[in-house]
Amino acid sequence: MKIAIPTKENKVDDHFGHCEYFTVYELNEDKEVMKSEKLETSKECGCKSNLAEELSEKGISLMLAGGIGGGAIAKLKQYNIEVIAGFKGSIDEAFDKWKNNEYLTNFSICTEHDECSH
Repeated sequence: MKIAIPTKENKVDDHFGHCEYFTVYELNEDKEVMKSEKLETSKECGCKSNLAEELSEKGISLMLAGGIGGGAIAKLKQYNIEVIAGFKGSIDEAFDKWKNNEYLTNFSICTEHDECSH
């Protein structure tokens, strides 16, 4: 399994589509990190780029995000990438919260970026 976390300065970026890069964790069956890497982004809005397709081609099946719009969520789902949002803090904290099921699945969708039609 591979997980991607939108990252800026080693923290979960508040805006999925404009992150500096994605931190990608490859996990074994026990949810232990076997490998991690940085995946550079094109800096385009996530709902209007081919980012979902690129992430899917890399084998990513789960996105742990901070803020994310409905358009980006829909596009990621088209490529069978599950999205869990509302994470904050360091990428390690986000991963640990996910691993320990310490997160909410009821979160607000980003609606403040009219230019992205979220």
